Amino acid sequence: MPKRVVVLVDSNTLMYVAAGLAPIDSIYEAIGYPSAELATTGHVVDELRKISSRGAGLASKRARAALELIERLGLKVIDVPAYDADESLKAAALKLKEEGVIVYVATSDRELRRSLRMIGVPSIYYRESRGSFEAEWEPL
Repeated sequence: MPKRVVVLVDSNTLMYVAAGLAPIDSIYEAIGYPSAELATTGHVVDELRKISSRGAGLASKRARAALELIERLGLKVIDVPAYDADESLKAAALKLKEEGVIVYVATSDRELRRSLRMIGVPSIYYRESRGSFEAEWEPL
């Protein structure tokens, strides 16, 4: 039986995809698992809600579109104890790893990617020069 693969998606990635700057399919292509599940955390949803309530600027429009994308794609929202969105993504990734799931985190946040590397969780980031997502490295 094939292993379950989950990609945890952060707010900036959701906003990129919702704005049409990056195709969602390139996330699947980056990891080579077309049946991977996309998920996010409650803290990421809260962060998007906060950004979306900041008037009519570009960031708030993209955050609203990202919230609609979560609904439209039916992303699972995982609730984990954490003090912010980045910590919630790390906590959710560790929880899934403990369950034997192959997990990636889709983020362009360099600091988050560095801390994920330290706990053995690969990241997917948007490569602007290619106009698509790329996996930083593959899990064993």
